[in-house]
Amino acid sequence: ALSQLAALTTIVAADDIDTSGDDPTPTVNEPDPDDTGTKFKHFTAYSSSQTCDADQHAQPFNNQIRGVNLGGWMVLEPWLTPSLFYQFLGKGVGEVGMDHYSFCDVLGPEEGNRQLRRHWETWVTKDLIEELADSGAVNSLRIPVGDFMFQPYGPYIGCMDGAIEQLDLVLDWAHSFGLSVLLDVHTQKDSQNGFDNSGMSANFAWTSGLSTYPRDLTTFQHWPIRAANWMGEFDPHAINYTTINHDNIAHSLKVIEVIVDMYAGHPAVQGVEPVNEPWELTPLKLLKKFYWDAYLIVKKKAPYWKFIMHDSFRFTVDTWGGFMKGCPDRALDTHIYQAWMDPADRLTFY
Repeated sequence: ALSQLAALTTIVAADDIDTSGDDPTPTVNEPDPDDTGTKFKHFTAYSSSQTCDADQHAQPFNNQIRGVNLGGWMVLEPWLTPSLFYQFLGKGVGEVGMDHYSFCDVLGPEEGNRQLRRHWETWVTKDLIEELADSGAVNSLRIPVGDFMFQPYGPYIGCMDGAIEQLDLVLDWAHSFGLSVLLDVHTQKDSQNGFDNSGMSANFAWTSGLSTYPRDLTTFQHWPIRAANWMGEFDPHAINYTTINHDNIAHSLKVIEVIVDMYAGHPAVQGVEPVNEPWELTPLKLLKKFYWDAYLIVKKKAPYWKFIMHDSFRFTVDTWGGFMKGCPDRALDTHIYQAWMDPADRLTFY
């Protein structure tokens, strides 16, 4: 991500998928007449229109956040922590860790956890947090966390033992040195973007059989065939979703609920970002519904937390204009990849 520079399945048939909300044209709806709203401490939320009113501006926020990302700590990315992946050099199919998922899968829970505990203890230390605070350049930390830390599944079971305790320690250090923290849920079950920063490099294919002559190379393909199956099964030929995975979405909302239950009272935690970089082909209506449901979960128990939403690489007024109008403590997150995106003038971002 730029911030670094960063079970049974219930499915719905394709004919039942409502894509009407994927039209990027902004629509600011009024609440249904029979929607009396959900009253929170300082505002009222209307699910029928995904808007709010009666915001009392109870927590004005006029501070400049100067943050740094603690990447590669709780969510492994090989380019950030290559030393953890050198052990897989020269290995073949089924023996290579390419991301956090396969790291735990290949090594197994005991060896994977042994290596991760050593990594957690040395990658982010109390001295580092103190140095950041003393620099005067940083007043906030963004900590990528895995959904699998709070609701373990698959190869993460056992492999991530002790992760939450280590996170708790760093949160306490941050508070002691006057730093706020944004918890960024960097991963989702079955991947929200197909890249390693989601925990899983989804749609990965070994091509070594085509590279035996003349050098007997070990090769693979990933980027051109990647897929993000968090919200459902993606058809790379039709370039759309053929099924919707409601169990995965429910899992993600449960993760937010667990995080809020754990940290609503922690003085360092300033807010949460419920998903990092859902790719640009994510069904927009479903993504907005996910954001709305997660927002309500957060505001129920952490009324002053900031709620950060990634733009799904669709940073336009047409896409997000009017969404959650009137709702307090929300912000839109955009990641500007200068290596792949055309330059834009400053007015584009206002």
